[in-house]
Amino acid sequence: MRYRWPDGHQSAAVLSFDFDAESGFIFREPEKAKRSLAGLEERRFGPRVGVDRMLRLLDRLKLRASFYIPGWTVENHLAESKRIRDAGHEIGAHGNVHEAVDFLDAAQEEKIMRDQLAILRDLLGVRPVGYRSPSWDVNVWTPEILKSHEFLYDSSLMGNDIPYDVPTDHGPLTEIPVQWLLDDAPLFRHVYGATNAIADPARVFDLWSREFTGMHAENGCFVLTCHPFVSGRASRIALVEDLVRFMRKQRGVWFTTCDEVARWHASTGGRASSGAGAGKARAAKPAARRR
Repeated sequence: MRYRWPDGHQSAAVLSFDFDAESGFIFREPEKAKRSLAGLEERRFGPRVGVDRMLRLLDRLKLRASFYIPGWTVENHLAESKRIRDAGHEIGAHGNVHEAVDFLDAAQEEKIMRDQLAILRDLLGVRPVGYRSPSWDVNVWTPEILKSHEFLYDSSLMGNDIPYDVPTDHGPLTEIPVQWLLDDAPLFRHVYGATNAIADPARVFDLWSREFTGMHAENGCFVLTCHPFVSGRASRIALVEDLVRFMRKQRGVWFTTCDEVARWHASTGGRASSGAGAGKARAAKPAARRR
């Protein structure tokens, strides 16, 4: 028995966007970020150009998307963050300065969680139900922190291609899984010294459309992850539009957001998953400190 989607849909498809701007660069390379105008300007393309292109695309396609925005980005690019909110898209938490939580102990992660939620509340009036960990790093205690702050879901793990439950002492946390295959950054970013090369959008269309076709046949949850400073480029915006039009030719695709997927999963008590107990993850007890 395959995963059951609402209203007889065969699969779910989510367009998601991580609006990092300069935050990840500042966290990963703070000293370089103080002097590298080149590094900063690459990322400023997102708020300067990419966000509006993506919002226009979503408006043309009549789609609601999920945006994950670090607190730093909200503070420093408030107008763009408000445009995302005012367009009716979901806004999820995404760290404060895009901190990779692998570098944090539980107390530090808890403080950052509180800080980012305060910024989203005070500047955007948003109380997110969803979280995406910067760099998709997740500690064994992260789900417990999320549930203690009443998050409905996380979208950072890769343990399935349908929603599943991560157990915590506060009850199950819904996981809306992601995968590197459907992330634009490894395909399109030029990184000196890395083995990756900038991909031809036509090749990426072939890659993503094949993955969608396979996941649609498997009743999966297709979550595309893009970044305004990466996929805000003209040819890549066209690629996303072409991909959506391709996907719309298939019958039974539920174009939705991560929060709606999570609410559906929670409303079924996880029973939409195939098989008794299917799709559950094991999470270790949270520790006081990582190191």
